[in-house]
Amino acid sequence: MEKKYIIGVDGGGTKTDYLVFTTAGEWVDNLRVGSRSHEVLEGGFAEVEEKTLEDINYLLKKNGIKTSEVGAAAFGMAGIDTPAQLGKMKGILDKTGLKYVVSNDSLLGIKAGCPSGVGICSINGTGTVAAGINERGDILQVGGIGMATGDSAGGHYIATLAVRAVYDSYFRCGPRTILTDKIMKFFGIQDPLELLNTISDKFCRNREMDKAIVTYLFNAANESDAVAVDIVKELANQLAKSVSGCILGLDFKGLPEIVLAGSIWTKSNCPLLISHFKECIYQYTGKKLEPFPLKVIPAAGAVLWALELALGHPAGREQRTLIINNEVLNNL
Repeated sequence: MEKKYIIGVDGGGTKTDYLVFTTAGEWVDNLRVGSRSHEVLEGGFAEVEEKTLEDINYLLKKNGIKTSEVGAAAFGMAGIDTPAQLGKMKGILDKTGLKYVVSNDSLLGIKAGCPSGVGICSINGTGTVAAGINERGDILQVGGIGMATGDSAGGHYIATLAVRAVYDSYFRCGPRTILTDKIMKFFGIQDPLELLNTISDKFCRNREMDKAIVTYLFNAANESDAVAVDIVKELANQLAKSVSGCILGLDFKGLPEIVLAGSIWTKSNCPLLISHFKECIYQYTGKKLEPFPLKVIPAAGAVLWALELALGHPAGREQRTLIINNEVLNNL
């Protein structure tokens, strides 16, 4: 029997991973390159086309694989947030001659975390977005392009709310908060009059500060600081609105699984965020659901989705286990 291959592509804002497996779940090759997002490349979609087609041709030629031997490919691409952007990306991928599926990279969390291939992924990391896919294969993305679409989460946004709470406490009649001492000490200042300079010259120019400030906020909420608690509850509410929009918009036959991805969801310690998130989802949808963190790297979702497309059904337990436990994939 002729061996068949699948290609999974996890295309983020900083890097892109191409993964080649057999339909039996065996690793063949991988390639890591820079971002292939039109939002990052100076040449926009024209450069995306040039580089993406070059990448795929390189992989196939290197491994002696004919296009006809590729059962399917799945592309999860950052920056594919609107129907128009999706159409442009499809126009590019049509030129590969491959059977493929392409979406925003948020859907990879569903394919990686939900064995059925059906569910919702809430991403809360550098940025935020929610996306879902139902039993009929219908896809819905909520958010992903900024504040105009309710993207009220993500590391920098959360850190900004914490810093604003400190500024408010000094200059805008805001309530007292334990965040003030924590963040002023982190900034290395004591005089409130220095705060504006620090925000302008350091915080707004240095995204590396976000992680520490988010940690201070969540720790303050864990200590029942009223200001921090209010911020966390509103974050949970906004995240729940996007997820609930997916639930209601996709009309799932059963109760959908909700997988949580991104560093804020998977690495932060804030029980209030997840508990209030669940409460708000119930408030908006009437469904009691138990979200769970993604424990498999999203790139595995691209491979599993490609395999699902090639087979016509989700991967079996053995194939899925081979892929998600693959040493090369997990060391990317």
